[in-house]
Amino acid sequence: MEENLVHNSLDFLKVLEKFTLESKLLACQQFSSRIMTCSQVDMVKAYKENIMPWEIEAFAAYSIVYDNDDASEKLDGKTFADTITLIRNYWHSGLTAAEESGEYPEAFMMISALQQFPVQGVFLQKLYRYHYFFTFQNDKLDMKKVFFDKMGADYERLEEFAFMVFFGFSKEAQDVIPPTELQIFLTKAFADKDALRLLSIEKEEYKKQLFSLYKDNIIDQYYGLKIQYLYPFISGQDFTYVPSPYLVINAVTESMLNRITLGDGKLRRAIGKEVIEGYLYDIVSQLDSVTWVSPEIEYRKGKDKLLTSDVIAAEGDAVIFYDTKAITPSLKLRKFNAAEIENDVRIYAEDVIQIYNQVKNYLQGLFQLDKVYSKDNIYGIVVVLEDAVVSRKKVYEKVYALLEETATLSEEEKNYICSHIKVLPLRAIECMILQNTSLLPELKEQLDKPEKWYDYTYTNATVENGLISTYAQYEQNIKERISKQT
Repeated sequence: MEENLVHNSLDFLKVLEKFTLESKLLACQQFSSRIMTCSQVDMVKAYKENIMPWEIEAFAAYSIVYDNDDASEKLDGKTFADTITLIRNYWHSGLTAAEESGEYPEAFMMISALQQFPVQGVFLQKLYRYHYFFTFQNDKLDMKKVFFDKMGADYERLEEFAFMVFFGFSKEAQDVIPPTELQIFLTKAFADKDALRLLSIEKEEYKKQLFSLYKDNIIDQYYGLKIQYLYPFISGQDFTYVPSPYLVINAVTESMLNRITLGDGKLRRAIGKEVIEGYLYDIVSQLDSVTWVSPEIEYRKGKDKLLTSDVIAAEGDAVIFYDTKAITPSLKLRKFNAAEIENDVRIYAEDVIQIYNQVKNYLQGLFQLDKVYSKDNIYGIVVVLEDAVVSRKKVYEKVYALLEETATLSEEEKNYICSHIKVLPLRAIECMILQNTSLLPELKEQLDKPEKWYDYTYTNATVENGLISTYAQYEQNIKERISKQT
């Protein structure tokens, strides 16, 4: 059909004004549930169902933008399907510009990942990370107090609420649990009015926040951050809808961190230094394959006091330098902002250089590890909290350009940097380590495969190695807490 071909206008969205908000958001909820298992958003099923999470999220956002209180017509299945297809096939001008400049693959990968990655993965892994973050306490930072002071509730209540909502709305649970039992289960979840209030936004406030981000530019809203990532529940005088129930996990994890730290750079830096570094050390040190591990080590270079990478972990004759970066992508990336893309490329390049310099300092004998490691057996990972998904090829090209401002870089050194030092999102580290599986074999496997050097992730999660102990304990604990409620 002609209207389903690639197009560059969003005028078709005005048809949504004809339909009641309830019918539009309930359609979103229904299709969201269909791609939810009890543990994650099932991307394979989403492909088979021919409806992706980001398409549902965009439909829900535009359903509110194009809301008419006088509408009385119920949304029908054909209009929903046709509108979803038109949303999918919209061709953004940013992609045209990328195509003309020869950068379409990188631009498409970036925007697709920014849209889809946040909802992927086992939700318990994400809850585990943020349980650690929001209940962290040491002599420098009390995150339990910070969280309660800002939100007025303990984090445990929100994670239990999110777990119950995700589980209760999943198609997998609906297929095996009798409707009456499931209704009782969800009723107990929604009995926590404070949790529901913290994750809800009124319809008119939703519109105001969307306007503050993107004005009336519905094109920027297309790839832009959806407000329901922060507030998955849309409310009014006599209604509350949850168009994408799986977003309740995002709302109590990375979006909650952004809410907690909004306008507070000092707190954000403290979390990066105290919490994220500690978290990475704790999970890496539990890997069965790790033979030696250390937090950052202070050393001297001339008169200067320096610190090594945040975590250094050895596995036999190989060692990995991990440097954590509490980076989150700017919303400007979703507008294909060239300056922002270049800025993130430079940030990543400088982070890679930081690890490269640590490797050189070690090889020069400026600090010692548990034993001597050869250069070919030293790896580095820049661990970003959330990935901007900028072109890794461009990152390495920027690394070379920056290093060659002061010295000539041999082809051998370029190849070492590209094959041994990676930028990976924390979720890519977690999906391996929480399942007691080392990344080292994946890093070794790509060494002699230059075509893999620019990959965005190196993972091969397994189940046969079990789980690291604290993650297994968390999984058992949260399920026991929820069992007591039900």
